[in-house]
Amino acid sequence: MSRWFKCDLQVGTPAWGFTLPCDTTYDFDDPADREAFSDRYMAALKERGIEVIALAEHHSANWLDDLQEAGERAGITVFPGVEVTTGSGADGVHLILIGGLEKTAQDIDYLLDVCCGFDRDRHPRFDPRTNKPAPARKSIDDLLETVPPGWLVIAPHALSENGIASGKSIEGSLRWKAMHHDRLSALDVGRGDDEKQPPGGKTWNQRFRARDLDYLPAVKRLAYVSTSDAYRLESLGTRFTWIRMEEPTLEGLRQAFLDFGSRILRDCDERLKNMPAGDPNRVEHSWLQRLHLGGTLGNSKDALTLEFTPGLNVIIGGRGAGKSTVVSGIRQIYGDVEGLPEGLSKEAKAFQDRVFGRADLTCVHRLPVSGEEQAALWSKAEGQRTARGGQLTPTTFPVRVFAQKELFERVAGDADDVHSSSRNLLKLVDEALDASGTQPVAAFEATLAQGQNSLTSRITERLQAEREVGQLDALRARTGELSRQVEHLDDPATQERRGRNEQINQEHRDLEAHAESLRIVITELEKSTNALLPPTQPSAVDGPPVGVPGEHYAELGRIRTALRTSVLEAVAKAAREADAAKDARRSGEWADRVRAAREDDKAYQAELAELGVDTAAYLSLREDLAQMMGRIRALEASARKLPSLRQQEAYAAEELDVTHDNRRRLRQHFLGEIARRSGTLRFAFQQHGDWGGWERDVRTLLGLRSDGYIEEVRSLARWLWDCAEESTSNRVRTWRTALIDNDFNPVSRELPLRSAWWTKLTQLDQAVRIRLCSLLADDVVVMKFLREGGAPEKAADWQEVTQGSPGQRSAAMLSFVFHQGEEPLVLDQPEDDLDTTLISELIVAQLRGSRWRRQIIVVTHNANIPVLGDADRVIVLENTDGSIRIRNSTRPHMGSIDVQEVRTDIQNVMEGGVSAFVMRERKYDNELSNYRKDAASMQQGKAMRS
Repeated sequence: MSRWFKCDLQVGTPAWGFTLPCDTTYDFDDPADREAFSDRYMAALKERGIEVIALAEHHSANWLDDLQEAGERAGITVFPGVEVTTGSGADGVHLILIGGLEKTAQDIDYLLDVCCGFDRDRHPRFDPRTNKPAPARKSIDDLLETVPPGWLVIAPHALSENGIASGKSIEGSLRWKAMHHDRLSALDVGRGDDEKQPPGGKTWNQRFRARDLDYLPAVKRLAYVSTSDAYRLESLGTRFTWIRMEEPTLEGLRQAFLDFGSRILRDCDERLKNMPAGDPNRVEHSWLQRLHLGGTLGNSKDALTLEFTPGLNVIIGGRGAGKSTVVSGIRQIYGDVEGLPEGLSKEAKAFQDRVFGRADLTCVHRLPVSGEEQAALWSKAEGQRTARGGQLTPTTFPVRVFAQKELFERVAGDADDVHSSSRNLLKLVDEALDASGTQPVAAFEATLAQGQNSLTSRITERLQAEREVGQLDALRARTGELSRQVEHLDDPATQERRGRNEQINQEHRDLEAHAESLRIVITELEKSTNALLPPTQPSAVDGPPVGVPGEHYAELGRIRTALRTSVLEAVAKAAREADAAKDARRSGEWADRVRAAREDDKAYQAELAELGVDTAAYLSLREDLAQMMGRIRALEASARKLPSLRQQEAYAAEELDVTHDNRRRLRQHFLGEIARRSGTLRFAFQQHGDWGGWERDVRTLLGLRSDGYIEEVRSLARWLWDCAEESTSNRVRTWRTALIDNDFNPVSRELPLRSAWWTKLTQLDQAVRIRLCSLLADDVVVMKFLREGGAPEKAADWQEVTQGSPGQRSAAMLSFVFHQGEEPLVLDQPEDDLDTTLISELIVAQLRGSRWRRQIIVVTHNANIPVLGDADRVIVLENTDGSIRIRNSTRPHMGSIDVQEVRTDIQNVMEGGVSAFVMRERKYDNELSNYRKDAASMQQGKAMRS
């Protein structure tokens, strides 16, 4: 796969002007000394982390063989190269010519003699008087014209003396022509750290580095590189360029220079500051590493294994090559087919049964930041699982998988469900919030269910208390009756005696109940202390973590032990004191009074029996009276609690609202970020506006038939939720009160519906009616996109996505997807419904921007995506003899566009072959020469200004 190589594309050698280290003397006529110096040279580069160099010996290839052999020993790629001083300008302009790895010293000699015009006798390479490199016989333009294929041209120190862009070297049309020559690939423009911006504008150099020179169109397309131009060991690699290539080849460099925006990072590039240790190869986002479709596949005789890169991966192939099988496999392992729009969900399930019914799917992924490797598995029997620490647990690794058809369907709208597109869009938002860990869907659903249950419980508890308190008057009347009956059996002299005994007995019962409550508290406190503060503290690690002083752990342990001891001692002391209190109650004045009351009560009953009074009836009346009085005391306590119960009910309702409000804020912030990043999307919210979703939930809760009470439920839903926000609050309050009181007259007066509907509601079980109180409609979100050429400040230029054309909807949804998240993104044929311009301007641009922060895997039939998107890896699939596989000739056809087989496949599969591609260019009559295009653009600019 392609990766970033740390390169220094201009290094000198001892052939000319190189300052040798003073600690060692070398005899370069001695092969051993040449080898020793070459190894030391490479060691200096290795110390700087340099992996690729290009030799830039002035007019010489004297050290090429030695340094290439040393580079091979050190694992450093050494490109043959030579620095040439042209015949243009006061002292000549410098160019670096870099050849393919197969080029030899003889090839460089040919280049110098034939292309540059050097001649040992008449025009030597070095000035005999000064031994400095002599200017070539040919001008810079002539030299660029004669450089043969197999060489790339870089202009070093372009803004300094002898630089192609320096005013001291070349001026006027000659400089312009050289700068815009097709053979010039890159410039080293320096860092400019010490250049100060003058008042009123930028310097020439600053504008050049900023590519802000309209009269030099070449600066927009020429690659800028950083090189050390080192002529001493300690300077090697001090300036460098990160270059992304499949492997260090001349084609890799050529592709990088063509697409410098995604393949080149100079050592001063601001983007490096946001990369771990300034290394673009170190990624901190999550990514899929290896996919294996195994077991028995329904559409392939053999298993398929694909390796991905952390950046942009593009899968291509003819019809039936298995591209969509790869997407479906990833969805099975990580995704959720249930969450797709209904029609697509059915298709996905049918595909699963047909292709993956007996398959075993595996994908190795890397976690964010740590890069830890895990394996996610799927089979129809076992479902989604992930191997973690030797155990299989449910897969939670987030991967976003989208087919363009799915994105289109989500905002296609439904005449029978006006809020379906909002619901689908919010589902994507919630999935994204889940994937980022901001708000897991399961956590919200659990919180919502808890809130609904809490409100239901509080309402039920309050209603039960009110019903019971409502019995007080009747109970008090009955108590009066019982009291009078008991008093009738008692003679006046004994009523006081009986009342005194009953009072003492009741006080005894209350006192013992209070003592028992304290005993339970002491017992539970002891249990809790032993559970929370066990004698030995469990530890997840052996010893304190590295770098944390052990004495801090010891101090925390001391505090913990002291706390346990203090609590248990206090509990033990309380238990002893409670036992002592119990003993105290068993003797003394109080115990004597209780015993006396009981004995006197028994004596009284014996006296009644002697007088012929039915003792059993008397005792029954007294028992009933005691229970009634106890019941009254309990209900009076409940009555005192009613205000608190009502407050708790209101609080539960408020908490349920807060749960919805919190999700709304997270959703709004998420969509606000998308709007900010995209600049072409906007989102509007209507709180609790999804009356269609509420209607569906109510029908489900009530178990209504599909044709039952259709108009009534819909009218109620719209009355509640399809109105102004202040009206909604009042109506929800009226609706809840009606459900709780089971009195729907206040609602029916505002919403006249069939009496059968109100009767249906009044006959519902109380638990169902109360559950209805907790159902709130979800919000509605409306996504708008900026019309092409529209002005963001004009409201009329923003159009609702549901009203757009298929292409506009697809473009808006792709923009929505691209501007969110950092988890892996899988796209199946995102180019569908889009014209070629949108593919280039939207998809390709978004792919190039997103690849820096997330992994992307794209299945496509459009060549613009892998080519202009500059994929890190292109995988070419084919279906041969009933097997899906990676196309293979001498090697697997996968890699970046640097790989010849990949380039050929892109042309054959996507462009109809090289001949068709060339013929189209001829028919279009497009200008392919950069020089002529730049010249034409200048002429056009002049015409417009005139």
